[in-house]
Amino acid sequence: MRVGLSLLRVFAAVLLLGFVQTSTAARLEDPPDRQFGREAQRRFLIEHMRIAASDRLIEQDDEIAAYVSAQFNTLVLFDTEDSVTLLKSEQRIAFEVGFARAHRLHILLGKATEPITQVNESRRLALSGVQIVRHSFAAAGTAETSDEEIRDRLRLWDRYGHDVILGVFFLHDDAFLIRATVERQLHLYALAHETVPDWYVFGMIGEFGFDAPAEDVARYFDPNAFDHLLILMYPLNLGEVTGVRLDNVTSADPDEDMRRYVQRYVTHMGEKFITRFNKGQLAVPVIQSFAYHGETAGRVPRGADITIQATVGNELVRAIAGQERNEAVAYFLWDGSRAGMFGLWQRPDWIAAAEEVNRSSGGGGRIDRRAR
Repeated sequence: MRVGLSLLRVFAAVLLLGFVQTSTAARLEDPPDRQFGREAQRRFLIEHMRIAASDRLIEQDDEIAAYVSAQFNTLVLFDTEDSVTLLKSEQRIAFEVGFARAHRLHILLGKATEPITQVNESRRLALSGVQIVRHSFAAAGTAETSDEEIRDRLRLWDRYGHDVILGVFFLHDDAFLIRATVERQLHLYALAHETVPDWYVFGMIGEFGFDAPAEDVARYFDPNAFDHLLILMYPLNLGEVTGVRLDNVTSADPDEDMRRYVQRYVTHMGEKFITRFNKGQLAVPVIQSFAYHGETAGRVPRGADITIQATVGNELVRAIAGQERNEAVAYFLWDGSRAGMFGLWQRPDWIAAAEEVNRSSGGGGRIDRRAR
């Protein structure tokens, strides 16, 4: 089994988020009244975020038109170019931020700070023979990034994108997989809020936290280390890590199998992690909208799998205390063509499913600059 994509390079480098339909109570063009304050307005944007991660700017006319039409309202942008080590120039940052602003899209910035971590032998044994060939949500760094670089880069992005950048994530993958300690996460959190106090900091966990023992939970998870949490959920790609192998070809009822998986996964992650959140923190499920070339047919998501993950997953998140108004969903990923994968852009049926979900649950909101 090949294990999920890297966010900074793809949502490493990529995730995935969209907003409320015209017929719903509030569009993002009409955020909460100013009397509720700027913080309430910013929280509203996160509660209705819809995003699909990509390892590059979705800048071709036909692609960005499809992205916006599918009711996505936020872009994931990364601080590095394709080489991982090459930082984007100031001119490139200005262009990408201006592009997002022109299309009335918000930005979630991926700033990879942690080095690539190989899964050690004891971890392999714990996974009962599951082979890890994982492309992260984002590209990992070659070494731990210095505090000075983090400060300089966040300030640069903020200079051009203060009105459209919602937040930043530093981890390129599940904290339990890359072994990003609580101490390191708390340090990054403090550094970000000292430098760009208006930005939210997003943490990231996934399947490798599902059965993590108490000592690992204490080592890699602390609600004080993030403002909101990205929760990776890749049922067909990483289900075996949680003890379930799905195959939508051999299954007698693939829809029900997917529903059961999502219910089991979100319920357990909710009890284990989300119920420990601090007041105001939101959980953003990141669903599987990718597959590898050469993958067996039964491991490739159907349009129905996209729909079930997004709708059932979000319903279960909102059933948890403190998450009742949380409509946020992220999709991983938009385009995987440069990483031996395919995503929403390569599958029109997946885009159609995502658009239907985004419209029905609340998508399509754009920027109201007056609110920032």
